[in-house]
Amino acid sequence: GSTGGAAHAAAQAAAKQFLASLPPTVQVELISFSDKAMVNQTFTVNRAILDDAINRLPVGGNTALYDAVTLGANELKRSQVNGQHNIVVFTDGADTSSKATLAEAQSAIQDADAPTTGVLLNTTQVDPTALRTITDTVKGGKFLQVSDRNQLASSFAAAAQSIASQYILSYPSVATTPSQLNIAVAAKVGGVTATDQSTVLNERANPGVGGGIPTVAPDKPVVGAFGGKTGLYLGAAAAFLGVLIFLAMLLYRPAGAEAERMLQRRLRLYTRSRDKKKEKEQQEGVLGGTAIGRRAVELADRVPRSKQFDEKLQKELDQAGWLFRSTEFILLQVGGAIVGLAFGWGLLARPWLGIVLLVLGALAPRVILSNRITKRTGEFLSQLPDTLQLLAGSLQAGYGFMQALDTCAKEAIEPTSTEFARVLSESRLGMPVEDALEAMADRVGGEDFRWVVMAINIQRQVGGNLATLLTTVANTLREREQVRRQIKVLSAEGRLSAIILVILPFALVGYLSVVNPSYLHQLTSATVGKIAIMIALVLIGIGSLWMRKIIKIDV
Repeated sequence: GSTGGAAHAAAQAAAKQFLASLPPTVQVELISFSDKAMVNQTFTVNRAILDDAINRLPVGGNTALYDAVTLGANELKRSQVNGQHNIVVFTDGADTSSKATLAEAQSAIQDADAPTTGVLLNTTQVDPTALRTITDTVKGGKFLQVSDRNQLASSFAAAAQSIASQYILSYPSVATTPSQLNIAVAAKVGGVTATDQSTVLNERANPGVGGGIPTVAPDKPVVGAFGGKTGLYLGAAAAFLGVLIFLAMLLYRPAGAEAERMLQRRLRLYTRSRDKKKEKEQQEGVLGGTAIGRRAVELADRVPRSKQFDEKLQKELDQAGWLFRSTEFILLQVGGAIVGLAFGWGLLARPWLGIVLLVLGALAPRVILSNRITKRTGEFLSQLPDTLQLLAGSLQAGYGFMQALDTCAKEAIEPTSTEFARVLSESRLGMPVEDALEAMADRVGGEDFRWVVMAINIQRQVGGNLATLLTTVANTLREREQVRRQIKVLSAEGRLSAIILVILPFALVGYLSVVNPSYLHQLTSATVGKIAIMIALVLIGIGSLWMRKIIKIDV
């Protein structure tokens, strides 16, 4: 950070030469420090990317030396890099702005078991004692002090040679004798032979000495962002609160609940369904089959909310043909949000992922509901010409209008049969059949059926041959349905392309985050990367709406 001018350029050149001298399989991470320490490039073997990062190193500022050493050691501990860990530090001044202390930097190096090579350029603010202390922390460290910037290249070359000459030898021994093992190592390079030997205690022969066979302490389990005592306290409090809510839902009985259930049982006598299971679900709701579900629904019913919102949501559920009540659907959204938050933040220890999954968990039921409404409406409209033909045939056979509706309820397929059965049930309870048909038109949607209902209501008021009218309307709707299907086939390629274009960026990011998480580090950590992500999301949203407008053709 504080290095500038010709010294900065010399240090950059020496660093590039250092990279070129390393074996090509050695992974390197670049960290700069001025007022604070930051990662400029995560671990990679791509020397071109590292050279580019070196060219963009900032100039000026203070010297956060201890912060940089601590950050480097922690990055080594978190990395998936195999082999001997090493840290190379270059500075030209004493530490001036670190939050970490010298002792904390030494502790971090010891935890990472990383020999440290320090290159110190003499200046007026030089402090060799601190850097020498850092390099002496772990065996194998080196301290190199130069008085001229032209000597930086040779110092970095010596550091590279030291790293390139490192080897890890392992010898698994299963012998139980003798009690002491003599180990000798000889390495011959060119005409020079280097030897070393050592005597170690054979713990297999002496299980009572030294604590038995050495074992490696397992890593602490990753329990997410709520690990430790804080997570324990929060988990205990959440469990206690959950038990209280569970008991409250089981024991609390709101006033008038029994009278309301009695009224529902009496009304059920007039709206018998052919499907006993479906009849039960209609009365109790999807979650009302269990005591816990009923208590949860009753508890949610007391939460204040807009009557218009409740009615609109219930109408959408009716359009989808779901047996959910509006309160049950809201509980489903809340449950999805809680599960997403717990999975992303608690289990995977990713707060941002927890927030994203919370939003997705709350929105997923709405998206599924919207798709279900669209699908069910399409099925009803595709069946409408045949339904009108069946209705016209029943009228021509001498049936009355209500008998013809009953024939449609029995002979048609879903969802037509269910909707006409509901019209019959509502008319039996006293609702005029015209109003029942209008309510059905509101549920199923579509202008085609609205025009059919309007034609039926006009005919019932002014008279005429309803069978002939329905036959004509059926033929017209059948032709429109053919045109609709033809357009759907012709626009299928465009719809598929739009889906692929929207999903592809997210699928690619998900794949890279699993295969090579460090590749996305700069994008997700740097401010420029976060701005680029926001711009990309906005452009994807605009493009999605644009493509939807192009491929959606109304008939």
